[in-house]
Amino acid sequence: MGNIREVTLSMIHDKGHKMIYNDFMLLDDNFDDEVFKGFTYAGNPLKILFVMQMMCVRGRMRIRVNLKEMVVEENDILLVTPGSIIDLVVCEGDCRMAVIHIDNAKISRQPTLKIMLQFRTIIKYDSFITHLSPSSMSQIVNGYKLLCNIVNDDELRYKDEAMEGCFQMMISYWMSEIMKQNENETKVKISRNEQIFKTFLQLVQKNYMTNREVAFYADKLCITPKYLGVVVSQVSKRRPLDWIRDYVILDAKAMLLSREYSIQQISQHLNFPNPSFFSKYFREAVGYSPSKYLNNEGE
Repeated sequence: MGNIREVTLSMIHDKGHKMIYNDFMLLDDNFDDEVFKGFTYAGNPLKILFVMQMMCVRGRMRIRVNLKEMVVEENDILLVTPGSIIDLVVCEGDCRMAVIHIDNAKISRQPTLKIMLQFRTIIKYDSFITHLSPSSMSQIVNGYKLLCNIVNDDELRYKDEAMEGCFQMMISYWMSEIMKQNENETKVKISRNEQIFKTFLQLVQKNYMTNREVAFYADKLCITPKYLGVVVSQVSKRRPLDWIRDYVILDAKAMLLSREYSIQQISQHLNFPNPSFFSKYFREAVGYSPSKYLNNEGE
């Protein structure tokens, strides 16, 4: 998507990242950088097609994933899942971080790495932050450094087995922290309305390309559209249609700015009946037509 386009792991192999293993995993960190001035990305949205595990050992970073802004701080791990759209990254100068990128298309052929995606079964959202104890983060960072050594050792035999053991250790510490947090969260009662809202957002993330009617989501939640509207407004101060529209428009903007798709192709991709209907929908949400938006470079 665009200047924004879909971003694959192979597209960032040549960007000066530290280590690549078998074309399915890329390791990068700034632990040894003597001078790091930080950086800001606030350009066109990027849809990533790989897994990112970001480990912050010092400082902080702000990142917006799927329209939700998150703050990653010391001893935090952020997991960003494939298909997520990122449109803002602000990394402060004192931030020290390591990132493991994993090719989603090849992950099924890596039995150990599939464990990483299985975290999603116990987490409310596709992309999530885990705050770790200093001791657990220290063990995971040590595991990351060992992983780098394994990848960099051309003479090491049984490299795959060594990496598998390393990942198992890192994941064990991470999973333990997640389970502790989940146990603590169950002690705090969440209101029924908040639960409905969270489930609604999950449904929108999965279905916005094919279903834009509130009635569809209300039916999935076994409530009336009117009641869903009341709940969503109460919890988020926004209407259900606003949330649905945001996901549709973000995807549409990304495809427009890529300059790789015609309006007709975007209309088909997002399952609008025709380009005119898509243009009207876009104009009502953004304030001007897709063509004018593109001419203004997404302003």
